[in-house]
This record gives sequence, structure tokens and C-alpha cells, in this order.
Amino acid sequence: MRRKYFLLFLSTIFLLILSLGPGLQADDGKHLNCFTVLVGKKASADGSVLVAHNEDDTGDIILNIRKIAPRRYDQVIKVNLGHGAVWETAGQTSGFLWIEASAQEFADSFVNEHGVVITSDACASRETNEDYTDGGISYLLRRIVAEKARTAREAVQLAGELVEKFGYRSSGRTYSIADKNEAWMLAVIRGRHWLAQRVPDDQVAVIPNYYTIRQVRLDDPENFLGSPDLIDYARKNGWYNPEKDGPFDFKKAFSRPSRRDPVFDGNSLRMWRGVAILSGKDWKVEDDFPFSFRPDRKITPEILMSLLRDHYEGTEYDATDGYKNGSPNLTKFRTICTSSTINSFVAVLNAQKPEPLSVLLWLAPGKPDTTIYLPIYYGISRMPGGLGTGPDQHDYELFYRQHFQPEELIAARDRLLHTRILRLERVVEGNYGQMIEVVKKELRPLEKEYLNRQKSFETKFSQLQTKNSVAASQALDKYVTEAFERLEKIYKKLEAKY
Repeated sequence: MRRKYFLLFLSTIFLLILSLGPGLQADDGKHLNCFTVLVGKKASADGSVLVAHNEDDTGDIILNIRKIAPRRYDQVIKVNLGHGAVWETAGQTSGFLWIEASAQEFADSFVNEHGVVITSDACASRETNEDYTDGGISYLLRRIVAEKARTAREAVQLAGELVEKFGYRSSGRTYSIADKNEAWMLAVIRGRHWLAQRVPDDQVAVIPNYYTIRQVRLDDPENFLGSPDLIDYARKNGWYNPEKDGPFDFKKAFSRPSRRDPVFDGNSLRMWRGVAILSGKDWKVEDDFPFSFRPDRKITPEILMSLLRDHYEGTEYDATDGYKNGSPNLTKFRTICTSSTINSFVAVLNAQKPEPLSVLLWLAPGKPDTTIYLPIYYGISRMPGGLGTGPDQHDYELFYRQHFQPEELIAARDRLLHTRILRLERVVEGNYGQMIEVVKKELRPLEKEYLNRQKSFETKFSQLQTKNSVAASQALDKYVTEAFERLEKIYKKLEAKY
């Protein structure tokens, strides 16, 4: 009897921990698995800035993807930041593509009408001082940035101002922010301190769930932005001793100390794999990885898609021996694609292309190994059906309420493509070795087709646009909509069979 009640007690505690949701998970990096790669425009194959991201979260999450129209507020409005703080704003909000993870505080990604992309990776800091104004800022930080920033640099500066004004109410995070010309990593720490570093145009930067910025040169504003007292603050708290530590190292000073074996810390393996694949060099898991590096070849979206699907196949950390021993998403090693991955994308930002084509999102609305990437050009006038639901007109209060009280979204979930994708994911996980071959045979050819069609479609679109802009816009809508309609048909067929 005692054993029965003890097991019941343990189950209750486990459920309680899960119910704490993003607040706990965001501060405890080992529970999350987000992964991001930023590629400078001179490091990519066609001069694009590239952003590749896997979003990882736990719980019953609904993926809701919408395009929100721009809006002008002629009067000053007060925006409740969710924990007591109020931000006042007026003027124009940009339109944006919103990849929303229901009820999650730190999981949404955005692409705005100017081609500014913002996404994030949780990073555990050693800061424990909750220096907030009226509860601080958390969830709305990234959306405010997407609504207001016209460039990546503006986005970094605005985010820094918001952190300094309100205080950041999570242990820490790195926001990856990019536009058609440059890419930045913005590291924020609980409270009011932050640091951002620009990724060199000819280099690539990889980040799992720990800080990767090392050197700090705030006297070089072209490449570094941040809190002016950052180093003094670290010294004052005993996290940096110039005589003992030498040159200031942001990661070393502000990261939460860990004594875990790098193989099992949830981050080092993923960093090792990303750097090794993109650099073409041999690295060890315990190596001191750089903030950024030159790749061994020009990077394409296809290279990044393959990396985002990676489970260390063919390495000593391939725990399933080529899928012979269960799912690679559920092993003792945290992989780049894993059981908690809820969506994946590669953003292609190219200043040389005409406006409707200059911002392209290759979206995988689920785990990238069990679904595929399909194109969404920001220039479309309407989103494909089944990707999202809810209003597309800007409304601060309504958006916040629907995000954290998603009853309407829950009611509509059976109409969303994401629900079909989740059903197949469960089938694949139950018999991975056999079912991943079905995925490759039935789904991957559609992805390959659209990758191969991109160049010819964009050429035809540009020619049509010079003659008939209305017809060109309709062609763009049709191209994107048909891709996702075809994907849904394949899922329906697979549902009926499996």
C-alpha cells in the first residue's frame, strides 16, 4: 500500500512539473533543444542571409501560422506586457508572418514585411537577481521587435532598450535576428543586461541552448552592441577577475556553471555536430567552439535542412545504429532533431531579388525528419488554408488573450495541417526504421520538386510581373497554396493507410 501511494506521489510531482510549463523550462535549458544557424550573405551560395531554426518545446502545443496585416495606431496605446508592466506605443506596426506555438512564452518566431527574422534559443545564465520593473518583459519582446524594426540592427537596439527599461524575466536567452544584409545574435540575461554580436558576412554561427558570444568589443558598434556596464557588472558580482581570467569572455562570465559531461549536457553534442558539418573539419565534443567560422563550402538551404534533420547518423553517437534500435529522436543523446521539435524553418533573405521574392521561408510545420520543407514567400497575398486560424488584423489585447487562453485554437485544431502531421509523427516514432522510409518515399519528393522549381519559377514570376503585376501576384499565391494542398493530400493518403 505504501508503495502504491509513493508511486502516486511521484506521478503527481511529475505532472506538477510539466504543468509549470515554459516558465520552468525556459530557465532549465536541459529540457529544451532549440537549435539555430545564421549564415552571412557572403557565406551562402546566392548572396542570401540564411536563418535555420528548430523550435523545441514540450506539452500539448498547437502550431498556428498566420500572416498579420500592418496597422497604424494614431493614438498612444498602453500594451500590457503580461506580468504588470505596461509599454506605451503609437504609429505603425509592420505586417508579419507569425509562427505561433500555443500558450508558450518563449517559442514564437516572426518574419516581418521588411525581411527581419527573429527566433530564439534558451540559454541558462548565472544571474539570480530579479531586477524587473513591474514584472518585466518576456513573451512580447520578440513580437514588439517584429512589429517595429525595419532592420536587424534596429531590432537588436530596440530589444536592448526594452530589456534595459523593463528587465528580462527569464534566466537567459539568445535571440537570432537577421535581415537581407546582416545577421546578429543577441544574448539577454535575467534583469537588465544584454550583448549582441554581428555574424561576419563570410561566416556561419551555430547556437544550441547556451551562450556562444565570447569576446566583447563595445567600442566597435558595427559588430557589437550591448549594455555599457556589462564587464563592470560581471566584475562586481565576482564572475570576472581580470587578473585571473584574462580578456573578458561573455560566455564564461554569464553562463550558469555546469559540471555535466559534455556528451550528456544536451548542448555540446549539437554544437559539435553543427560546427563539424558546416566547417568540414574534425572537432571534439569538448573543444572550445568559436562564435562563428568560415564554412568549407557555400551554404544552401538544402545543406541546412539536412543539418536540422540530423541525429548524428554515422557517428559514434548514433544511438540507434542506423534506426535499427528504435527512434533516433528518443535516445540518451540529445540530437539536433529530437522528440520535442515542434517546427523547423530555413529563412532565405536576399536583397538582390524583387520584393515579393526577397523573403522566402522554407517551412516544415512539424519535426523536420518526419515532414518536409515547403516554400512560403512573404509576398503572397493570402496564406495557404490549414496552416493557421484566428484574426489576421493586428490587436495587442486579442492576440495575447488567444495565445495564452487558446480555447478557440483548440476547437479548430482538427482543421489544421499540423494535427495531421502530428498523427503521422506518432506512427513513425512507433516503428521508425520502417516508417522513415515511407516518409522519404512519399513526402521528400515534393520537397525536392519545389527546391528544383524555385529558380525557374522566380524567373517566370519576374517576367510576368513586368507585364501584369496582378497576374504575377495570383501566380505567387497559387504556387505556395498548391504546395501545401499537395502536402495535405499526401497526409490524408498516409492516414488512411497507416
